[in-house]
Amino acid sequence: MDFELKWLADPAVFAVNRLEAHSSHPFVDVQGEPFEVSLDGAWKFAWSPTPESAPRGFSALNYSVEKWDEIEVPGAIPLQGGGRWGTPQYTNIMYPWDGTEKIVPGQIPTRSNPTGTYVREFTIPDAWTNSVRVHFDGADSALAVWCNGKFVGYSEGSFTPACFDLTDFVDPDGVNRLGVQVFRYCSGSWLEDQDFWRMPGLFRSVTLYSVPHVHVDDVFATPYLSDDFSVGTLGVSLKLEGNLGGRIELDFCGLVEEAPIESHEVEMTVSIAEPHLWSAEDPYLYPYTLRVYDAAGRLVEQIPMNAGFRRFEMRDGIMLINGKRIVFKGVNRHEWDCGAGRTLTLEEMEADVILMKQNNINAVRTSHYPNRTEWYDLCDFYGLYVVDEMNLETHGTWCKPDGDRFDENSLPGEREDWKPAVMDRAKAMLERDKNHPSILIWSCGNESGGGSVLYDVSNYFREKDPSRLVHYEGVFHNRRYNSTSDMESQMYTPVEGLKDFLAGNPGHPLICCEYSHAMGNSCGGLREYTELARHERSYQGGFIWDFIDQGLLALAPDGTAYTAYGGDFSDRPSDFDFCCNGLLFADRTPSPKLQEVKACYADFEILVSKYDVTIRNYSLFTDLAAYNVRIQLYADGVLRESREVHAEAQPGGFAAMPLPFVVPTDPGEYTVTASVILPEDTAWAKADHVVAQGQFITRNEQPVSSCLLPVRAVDGDYNMGVFGERFDLLFSRKPGGLISYRRCGAELLLTQPQLSFWRAPTSNDLGCQMPAEYAVWKCAGTYARMAQCGMYSDALTARIAAIYNLATPERTAVSVLYNITGDGRVEVTLTWNGKKEVCVPEFGMEFVLPSRFSAVRYYGMGPEENYCDRCSGAMLGIYETTAQQNMTPYAVPQECGNRTGVRWAEVTDENGLGMRFSSEDGMNVSVLPYTPHEVENARHAYELPPVTKTVVRCTMGQMGVGGDNSWGAKTHPEDLCRLAPGQTFRFVFEGIGE
Repeated sequence: MDFELKWLADPAVFAVNRLEAHSSHPFVDVQGEPFEVSLDGAWKFAWSPTPESAPRGFSALNYSVEKWDEIEVPGAIPLQGGGRWGTPQYTNIMYPWDGTEKIVPGQIPTRSNPTGTYVREFTIPDAWTNSVRVHFDGADSALAVWCNGKFVGYSEGSFTPACFDLTDFVDPDGVNRLGVQVFRYCSGSWLEDQDFWRMPGLFRSVTLYSVPHVHVDDVFATPYLSDDFSVGTLGVSLKLEGNLGGRIELDFCGLVEEAPIESHEVEMTVSIAEPHLWSAEDPYLYPYTLRVYDAAGRLVEQIPMNAGFRRFEMRDGIMLINGKRIVFKGVNRHEWDCGAGRTLTLEEMEADVILMKQNNINAVRTSHYPNRTEWYDLCDFYGLYVVDEMNLETHGTWCKPDGDRFDENSLPGEREDWKPAVMDRAKAMLERDKNHPSILIWSCGNESGGGSVLYDVSNYFREKDPSRLVHYEGVFHNRRYNSTSDMESQMYTPVEGLKDFLAGNPGHPLICCEYSHAMGNSCGGLREYTELARHERSYQGGFIWDFIDQGLLALAPDGTAYTAYGGDFSDRPSDFDFCCNGLLFADRTPSPKLQEVKACYADFEILVSKYDVTIRNYSLFTDLAAYNVRIQLYADGVLRESREVHAEAQPGGFAAMPLPFVVPTDPGEYTVTASVILPEDTAWAKADHVVAQGQFITRNEQPVSSCLLPVRAVDGDYNMGVFGERFDLLFSRKPGGLISYRRCGAELLLTQPQLSFWRAPTSNDLGCQMPAEYAVWKCAGTYARMAQCGMYSDALTARIAAIYNLATPERTAVSVLYNITGDGRVEVTLTWNGKKEVCVPEFGMEFVLPSRFSAVRYYGMGPEENYCDRCSGAMLGIYETTAQQNMTPYAVPQECGNRTGVRWAEVTDENGLGMRFSSEDGMNVSVLPYTPHEVENARHAYELPPVTKTVVRCTMGQMGVGGDNSWGAKTHPEDLCRLAPGQTFRFVFEGIGE
């Protein structure tokens, strides 16, 4: 029997000679050494544009591959070879061949189906006398295997293992040659239409392994709990292969149970009293060991494992973990590395888990395929609830540009001819992952419509593993088999829509398997969702889309590195930057959005007043006493006092404590910040890590002091000047406005300040056509023209009043009043003179300073950028940054760097010379190296112009960034920037330093 090319286009052929799916469990010899050898590293490699042109006979030992290239395994083929081996391609809904070949499910592209041929030689360890097998942990999207010139087997399904027995093909005493062909497209590609990069290759590890003559092939360990949780019973079902006879020991917590090996299936149980329960808050694991003895009494195999006792169930329409209502504070997560694609290191995976824990994320959905098995080990250990999703998405077979359309080509639907392939993927996931306590839910894949096939998949999950629930969002689009999912699951439904659903479906649990689309500058309105979960019992949380930008490192035309997205590799068709919607940037640095997620996902709600602190504990199992509470007093942003107190609040309860100090009544602004912090190091954070925060702000008015320094005003024909001891200003009647501000002889302005109504559009703005709707405001300030201007002055004050006609069809006007005192302080009052209320992207004034003024120190909300609909995680304080640091590195440059609630901001050079901007009422301030128009014109960071200036925008407000979705959802009405007739905005600027 040999490999046949026709298998690639036959949905009935998805596994030939592949070993049965089984649990992923470690097994070691007497000395504790694993029975395996890694084949990771350099392989000989040949790339071919089609399967027909790929080498044949390459596996024969007398076939020379010395002149072949080399490729690293694991790794994606298109990311190696310097572009010679195809390109990565990003698409979302549409299949990657859409528009280039007209094919239907089962058929595969014929014009281009790149094929990679891998060759690796190996020898067999002397101790391997019983068997030799090979394990492919992940191969996209199909692979055929040869050993020493003989065909071994074939497999489809990119994200679960393919194992083959090589025992009859190897020479135990000589050099062996393993040959593998990986095909970019097969019939299974129709089942892998996920929103991700298409990159074929052996992208996970390849391992040779052996098993002893008596071997536990499969372990299914199920922890059971009594109804009162007082007794835990571990039931262990084993499947063995090899010689019968001998015995198995189960060593658990000092209890040793034995069972004879009389058949190939063995059942064992062990019970303990008062088990320590596993949860994301307290992920307690019980280590245990299975030992296999052969008929001669020799120990031949040891299996070290961990058990977590927990019960996940649906009761009275509510999902419960260990008897408590669970709320998923989750994220969707693609496996992603910006340099290696879907090939991750263990260190990267662990960093992801730790970052999730540090930011109060308690759940993860493996969108939309099973992850590396080590990921589940990490979730078990650190504590994350997992929705394990099978490798299935057929979005493009039914979702069309003109609307959903289910027909005979929609998969899997009722297609019995596709059912075995789909069921194989379900089985591969469940059998591999079933022993992980972190997995609470099996998911039937993503966006594959509805139908009998997926209904059968859901029933398979239930029958095989009744200890978990089953999830599937796709029934939302096709209700024929609504009970496919145990819970209602929706995507990107606005909060009001969730409320409407719950009102019409009382007692039905609801989650958002995707929500708060984190594309670019997004995640506005997240607080509304998390508040709903606190107050509506049947809404049990959701999973933000998604965790990390799927960007790839590439070289810009100038040779510098940048984050590339779809289309940047000449990949067509493409969905371009739609792959960049993470809470982390592609290089794994956190984006400012994570600040909001941490605050909204916190288990503690902290309310601070002038006299006390109240902490509501939304944890399920952890008392507030497990943490410390730090209470700090700030005066005008400067720390005055800091105390730590101990408080107790049971889960669901609250603690109230008086402030350990008295808030002064002296003039000034006082801030009391209360923080729940870790008292000692944990596996995922150091002591003093802040878990949750709350703030109280109060201002005691202070007497207004008048400046008594004189000013000198000159009202010329073309210009108006105002002069003081260390400053001078010059206003021009033509073209009109402030054209110079000097401090100690140094010019602080590059150009005259302009009215600002525009921000660079965000990804969400583009998705909802905001630039078209608000286009009139793009140039309203840039091309505003002064209609009137006049000066009034006395010995202590100069006032310059101007009226600007805006570049709008209605010729709306804004009046600007400058009030200048002898200390160089300029109070600016902008007044909207429109006759009706309008919504604008922002309202304020833009200043352009020389680029040397780039250091920023401000007193306002921070430390990260924040907006009116994304500021729950921001705290009032004094922070330092720079104009360049404020240019948040979104893959597509867009509005960024804004701060709300700014009392004052200083923009200076390295010597402290510069300008100070302030507002008694607090304002929005943005300090960037570019104007909004320059940012908007760039599609990549390298397209931004050289840094030649610093742009400061002081605004009354800016419309929120939104985030319900990125393809039509608008900023919520309450988060728009509205100008009513007569609306004013007042702020101050002045020179400082020298």
